[in-house]
Amino acid sequence: MRASTLKSYTYTKDANIEFDNVKNEMTMKLEKYFLLLALGVFAFALQSCDDDDNDGISVPAELSNALAKEHPNAQRIEWETKGAYYVADFHEDNFEKEAWFTKDGVWQMTETDLRYADLPAPVRSSYESSTYYNVWKVEDVDKLERKEMAVVYIIEVEKGNQEMDLYYSEDGILVKEVADAHNGGSPEDYLPSDISTAIKDFIAEKYPNARIVDIEKEKNGMTEVEIVHGSISKDVMFTAEGAWAYTIWDISKSCLLYTSDAADDRISV
Repeated sequence: MRASTLKSYTYTKDANIEFDNVKNEMTMKLEKYFLLLALGVFAFALQSCDDDDNDGISVPAELSNALAKEHPNAQRIEWETKGAYYVADFHEDNFEKEAWFTKDGVWQMTETDLRYADLPAPVRSSYESSTYYNVWKVEDVDKLERKEMAVVYIIEVEKGNQEMDLYYSEDGILVKEVADAHNGGSPEDYLPSDISTAIKDFIAEKYPNARIVDIEKEKNGMTEVEIVHGSISKDVMFTAEGAWAYTIWDISKSCLLYTSDAADDRISV
């Protein structure tokens, strides 16, 4: 009887040990499963909330009407939200385009993907006579139309690890050169900034027939308004209060003799 009891006790102990091992293994597998599941849900949530964008959404009638007004031949339209804006991706006249609107249907800008051959002849001619031609590689070409601004063409060029965005007016004037303009940036960088009526009136009076091509708010509070005046690109600077500070533009050294209409006009060479 003692041997039988001892044998029964030994068998029961081994079974309990084996059961505990199985239970521990199953617990570890379940913990790993729930951890992976939680990570998957978290990653999906991050992707869904990235930049607060929503792809393929339905939009109010005023937005559809605003797009039809700006781009009557738009086809294959898809809407999404980017930040506070509604963005329509579509095709028009065999070009891929992206139009930005406020939530109440006010058009802000349209960016059009172009081939180099689609650029206006004056823009191609100006670029091909620049120091970038045949030295830098053309990576991308865009046409940028913005509210209350003149059309500009942006040629993105690359040389090794260097990138430059070259802004041209429709008539081929190089407006500005920006290094690494979109390194980690987005098309939102192109959105137009608002300026006061007083600034617009000042520019219209001091620089008749000037075209506004860009507006930048500086960190020091000043506002830089880039214009094309005649055949010259100029930067008109205003204080935080909206008063004119100075105007600067590039000239060749052979043109250093000049007549200025204001003592505060500045020239960079």
